[in-house]
Amino acid sequence: MHDPIEGLEPIPPFARGALRHEVMRRLLRAIFAGSLPAGTRLMVLKLAARFGISSTPVREALVELDAIGMVEFVHNRGAVVAPFGPKELADIYQIRRILESEAARSATGRIPVRSLQELRDETSLLASGPGNPEWLACAVAADRRLHELIASGCPNRRLSREIHRYDVLVQTVRDLIGANEAAQRRAIHEHLAIMDALLAGNADEAAAAVGRHIESAAQAAVSALFPGQPA
Repeated sequence: MHDPIEGLEPIPPFARGALRHEVMRRLLRAIFAGSLPAGTRLMVLKLAARFGISSTPVREALVELDAIGMVEFVHNRGAVVAPFGPKELADIYQIRRILESEAARSATGRIPVRSLQELRDETSLLASGPGNPEWLACAVAADRRLHELIASGCPNRRLSREIHRYDVLVQTVRDLIGANEAAQRRAIHEHLAIMDALLAGNADEAAAAVGRHIESAAQAAVSALFPGQPA
């Protein structure tokens, strides 16, 4: 019988904290791609041997994946891959929408105006700029900076930590489906609306704009990973 764990590649040297996240990314990519189907046992020692690393970052990664619902700890079986499909992916983005909308509301008036205005100016230039690989990379980087500004500007540290907990998952989805110019251009206009609300000090509109942006991202992710399947 084929063991799906054998399809995982060894991990090159990483810094201590980055190693845990790399294990998470490897497992998430395999789950999203369907090569680690629901019910697959994720044994710490076996994964550590396969990745060529110690068991500690593997155990830490599994605990993080359990916290975001991608694996489950089952009595007498240890960690197993949780069911994953379009509904589960949509649920992930719903949680992200709830978290980041409230973070934007709380961060309004707390993000340094200069940082926000500089990012808005850069994003505005991207909105009218040409589409090419360099443009796409800059657009994705600006996208990430906006979400980081919101998370870091949120005064609720627990809420900020929860957002970062889902960050590896969301970025892995993006890496898997690839950056799409049309989607990124749409996101740029959504980002401008978010930043305009933040700069205006309108907390309710900032939260609503973030909600619309993440809902749009959710639809794109479900369509890309599960074409033709309803969420």
